[in-house]
Order: sequence, then C-alpha cells, then structure tokens
Amino acid sequence: LIIALALVGAASAELSCEDCSMIGVKAGEAASSEDGIKGEIELILGPVCEVMPAELECERTLPQYWPYIAGGLFGADGWFAPANLCSDLCMKKSILAAPTCDDCAMRLYGSISYMADEEIQISAINAFLEGGLCQMFPEAEDQEKCKTALEIGLPVAMNTLAGSGDMWINNFCKDDIGCM
Repeated sequence: LIIALALVGAASAELSCEDCSMIGVKAGEAASSEDGIKGEIELILGPVCEVMPAELECERTLPQYWPYIAGGLFGADGWFAPANLCSDLCMKKSILAAPTCDDCAMRLYGSISYMADEEIQISAINAFLEGGLCQMFPEAEDQEKCKTALEIGLPVAMNTLAGSGDMWINNFCKDDIGCM
C-alpha cells in the first residue's frame, strides 16, 4: 500500500510535504466523517449489494457495518494519512508556496486510483480480517458471513471509490484545502 501510494509522487512534484500532509489529514477527516460515510454508502450500496449473496442481507447490513470499515480505511492511519499519501514528498525539504488546485487534485486522483489495484484490495481485506473486524460477532456463522462479505464486497467498494474522484476532488481541493 505505502509503495503504491509513493508512486503518486511523480504526478505532483510541486506539492510540499506540509501541503500534502494537510490535504491528507483533511481528506481522511472528510472520508471518515458522518457525512463522508453517508456519501460513501450511497455510492457503494448498489454496486456492492449487486454481487452479494442474498443471505447476507447487504442492503440492510452494509449501512450498519460500513462505518467500521470506513474508519479502518480512512481513519488517522488510513488511506489518506500523511505517512501513506505523502511519504515521497516528506523525504525532501520544500520552500514552495501554497499548493495549487492541480497539485491537490493530481495527488488525490493518483491515490484513489490505487484502490482499484487487486493486490491492494487483498491487503486491505487481510488487514481487516487480521485486525479482528469479524470478531465483533459472537457467533461463528456470523463471523463467516462477515468474512464472505469482506472478500466479495470490499473490492467492489474500493473499485467504486477509485472511480469517484470526479464527484468530489476538485471541490474538496478548492473548498476544504483553499488551493490556488
């Protein structure tokens, strides 16, 4: 994951470590906020539930459990964390001016495009499983359903989120980052 995100660096050579870190913190906060999670659920519910077995009751359960997944995916140490989003930029010093909107957008578009990478999706699934996400269910049958839902649904959700940049990135950079 970190190596893949570091490759984004070639796309935004003008962005400073500080500016990238600010973008990462604000993007993580937005993606894990109540409104962000609500928007993610609206975006992924259809595509994810289309591929889920009926017995998993996806339309009922996904809105209940997505906040836990979003917290892991986008929380303080998640997808947009400066350590992940900006590792290439924070190895060098910069005295550049405020970020441009192009720099901000290119960094975020580059980052979310990696959500569609199958190896990154497998790593994310494994991280949730190894982190005990499904252990919140006391019954073994429910833990197995959780595992199945993650294995089927998370890649679809990540593919959908990877293609969502046009819906939010430019406005986020302009309104939340205040880029030039």
